[in-house]
Amino acid sequence: MKHGIKKTTIGTEILIKSRKLYTENEKYLDLYIDLLLDWNQKINLVSRNVSRETVREHIVHSLLPLSMDLIKRHSKWIDSGTGAGIPGIPLAICNRNTEWQLNDNVRKKMRAVDDIIDSLQLKNTSTLTKSISLVDLEKGTGIATKHAFKIPDLLKLLGNKPWKTILMWKGAEDAEEEILRSRKKLNCTLFEFNFGQDEPFYEGKGLLLIER
Repeated sequence: MKHGIKKTTIGTEILIKSRKLYTENEKYLDLYIDLLLDWNQKINLVSRNVSRETVREHIVHSLLPLSMDLIKRHSKWIDSGTGAGIPGIPLAICNRNTEWQLNDNVRKKMRAVDDIIDSLQLKNTSTLTKSISLVDLEKGTGIATKHAFKIPDLLKLLGNKPWKTILMWKGAEDAEEEILRSRKKLNCTLFEFNFGQDEPFYEGKGLLLIER
């Protein structure tokens, strides 16, 4: 099956914009890191030995599609497989006009995420503790997910739900391989990050936009 795959290179200006977004919302994003790391001592939200600097970079990474104007495609998004609330919480903090539902089927993680949302007083954010396959997806809701699913697996879980946009944070090579394995014809844009040797965190990473 022939899939439509468009590749686009994203330069450092987008990373600069995302770092600026972090700075503009530093009070709440730093508090989010505090809360996440505190909960991580109780349950495994992220790697046990993860540094504060690495979590910060994951947040900047989460903000890239906001700097690329991809989030404005929808006023409501579901962050599926959210885990510790990434990317949904950073995107909700930095864009209060967008509604976010954080979705995961691991109850203990979602209890932590609920507490984090309450502590941050994020009024535009809620949680859904169930498989994405059981979520009643409203028309006009975007789906975002950061390293939580392989493409064919997510599409299988979504079944015949009325999705129009899926945004996936993935390794660029992995994304291409998974697209080719999909049984459904996909219309995809693969944004490949080219931020230079001074930004090793982003080497090989990409952002995949799937539309229908």
